[in-house]
Amino acid sequence: MPMTTTHALLPVAVAIAFCKRPFPWRLIIVAAAASAAPDVDGLFKHFLGVMPNSIWSHRGATHSLFVALAAGGLAAPFYRWFGVRPLTAGVLVALAMASHGLLDMMTDAGNPVAYLWPLSSIRLFADWRPIHSSPLHVAHLTSLAIERLLTETRQLILPMFAGAILVRFLKPAGRLAYYRKRRLIGGSKADNEG
Repeated sequence: MPMTTTHALLPVAVAIAFCKRPFPWRLIIVAAAASAAPDVDGLFKHFLGVMPNSIWSHRGATHSLFVALAAGGLAAPFYRWFGVRPLTAGVLVALAMASHGLLDMMTDAGNPVAYLWPLSSIRLFADWRPIHSSPLHVAHLTSLAIERLLTETRQLILPMFAGAILVRFLKPAGRLAYYRKRRLIGGSKADNEG
């Protein structure tokens, strides 16, 4: 699976690409936390004794699309605190959390994801699984975490932020071309009428 920190960086990259200034930092921080939150199920085994085949085991119910929608529903009433409209708050938090399960489904190792729970407890992988993943063991946590962070930086983090910066810089050029085209079309109509 992508590391929890990698999941949390996705909303930051989306904010860089699409948010107008000033950035709604409270919403970005909450979306980043929501994006990382499904991995709380990794603690269930240690503290609650959850069995590996349970729906509450890793990549189970907390990775569900419907849990993400519920999180968005919980975020919407706080829209004023976020500084956005209610729909914006709900949709962005839900999308951030839903992205976690999608990214985990695209990994080449680990458990499949219960993305459609509670409608179905079947666990899914994507047909396309380009994200390299390996399990973290407590005995080798530091060395494995550094290795995975380097791999994810190359596979996910750098491309994600490069894409975000590219979108950020291409948006004004696209708008400028759109307005030039509108002006040309509008000008030719005015010339034809006169």
